[in-house]
Amino acid sequence: MPLRFKYNLQGLGPKEKQSEQKRIWLSRQMQDPESAERIRAQNRANKRAQRHREKMKALKNSQSPDQGAEPARFRRKRPATMSSEVPSTQHSTPIFPQSMSMDDNLIDPVLRSPAPPRYFISGILGVEVPQQSGTVTWADGRRTVLPCVINKGINICENNDTAIVRFLSEFPESKPTSNNVIHLKRHGLTRGQLQKSISEALSHNKPVIIRGSGSPSASVLDVEYLETNFGISPLMRVTIHDVAKRVKNFTYPHKQGTVQQFLDDAGDPSKIQCILDIPLSHVGLPPELQLLDHGLVYGWNQTTVDCPIRSGKVHPDNFTMKSWALLHQAGFVSYPHHDADGAITFVRIEIGIKFWVVFHPKHTLCRTALQKAQMLFSNFVNNRKEIMLTWSAEIVTLLDGDLLFQPAGQFHAVYTPKKSFVTGGHLHYFGSLHLTGLSRYIDAHKAQFLTNQVHNNALETFQRMTISLPLLSPNVELYHRALVGLCLMVINREKYRASNNNQGYKIVTSESTERAVTIATAIIRHFYKDTTTAQRSYRSGDQCDPVHALVLCKRLMFHPGKWIARGGIRD
Repeated sequence: MPLRFKYNLQGLGPKEKQSEQKRIWLSRQMQDPESAERIRAQNRANKRAQRHREKMKALKNSQSPDQGAEPARFRRKRPATMSSEVPSTQHSTPIFPQSMSMDDNLIDPVLRSPAPPRYFISGILGVEVPQQSGTVTWADGRRTVLPCVINKGINICENNDTAIVRFLSEFPESKPTSNNVIHLKRHGLTRGQLQKSISEALSHNKPVIIRGSGSPSASVLDVEYLETNFGISPLMRVTIHDVAKRVKNFTYPHKQGTVQQFLDDAGDPSKIQCILDIPLSHVGLPPELQLLDHGLVYGWNQTTVDCPIRSGKVHPDNFTMKSWALLHQAGFVSYPHHDADGAITFVRIEIGIKFWVVFHPKHTLCRTALQKAQMLFSNFVNNRKEIMLTWSAEIVTLLDGDLLFQPAGQFHAVYTPKKSFVTGGHLHYFGSLHLTGLSRYIDAHKAQFLTNQVHNNALETFQRMTISLPLLSPNVELYHRALVGLCLMVINREKYRASNNNQGYKIVTSESTERAVTIATAIIRHFYKDTTTAQRSYRSGDQCDPVHALVLCKRLMFHPGKWIARGGIRD
């Protein structure tokens, strides 16, 4: 018999030839990580099915003829095969603290059906990311590529972006039973139920995830899709964040370009880039949730008659930041941070996927301790052990159609394993302004390390919200800590200017300033002797009067405080 070479099938019999062809095919398939995992999963499923058949056969042989089989109505059928990509799990009704006034039937007991995809590698390697990119298996078994930018044969992301993603992959997936993240189902809820559930969660420092259909979008992320569906011109000038530039200088990762140039680069495996905050003022919140934006609904809509805008000192960020879009290439990771100016953030996945990692302190922290705890991430390599002792985290996987609300000041990181387009925006809500004040306090000291964008809109919006207070309907709930936090931000406005605001932005006096300060001062004096006393009380202990029945979070610093009956204030 002649020598057998790897691809030489001459001289082999039919059975040997078939066996050799099978071996060659299998060796090629095993070179691709995704195909290899799929083959292993199928092998495991086949073995389980074979053991099940053998068990049933043995059970049947052991039965005596006079006993017979059990009646069909008592028989529990089990599947012959089970795919490892769609795990069979039993879901129980989530248990939440009784103090939270949220109906149990609003909680979604199943993340989605069918189960989310498990692998995000196929079609990406060598196309959107370098062929030599590494992969990582997350805590729940999902596999993604790792950030990779090759320079002179070396992955320059290995010690920063890649290390961060490996770190994030160790945290568990958020479940409907989570104590830190609220999972809701959209269908079957009234508008009022949905708004109330979201607002209560945000007031108590809890993100909210509302699941979409879970089915991948059939659209292709290109110029035609962006222009047809969102009016985004390919010639729009944008600021692009580039990973290679970020590795060289973390503070200045930017370059100028157009949407067309960004999408062209998305097919270049040597680049990882993103665009933050593409203005989309015409999109905004879904119609059934638009009343959650108290800054716009009450602060702006209900004050322009009593306090007309004449000075021209209103920054456009007051309106352009209400809605925006994000474009990310595969492999981009946003480091742990909180969003600027203490705004609530909402995001909706239009195309792609996001791994949204939300962090929560393991112990009660005062505001200075919270600032120090967040600063641990500024030197991740040296502080990793202390970070694990201080913080817990969970991953919210966002697929097409999913909608996430994130409370003000929520510390989070985001990884994008494949090219994605996301719409979203910022809003301010009366019930969560205590969290806004806390976030802006931290920004005033360490914003250059802990937030990623500079915005200039918050103060004017807060002044308008303050002016609207005497005009609010009694149906709008106000909380002690949140209300005092708003007043202190208006009175002590210079103390809340972000430390990374180096673009020449100045706090100016507008037509709303004097009236807002007057109203805020009157409210403070209604509860306290003076502003200094209010500040001391606000920052000490539980920082509020006896808490309202809606108490959920044990970290009192995050609680909005006692509900306020406003008749006494008006008097």
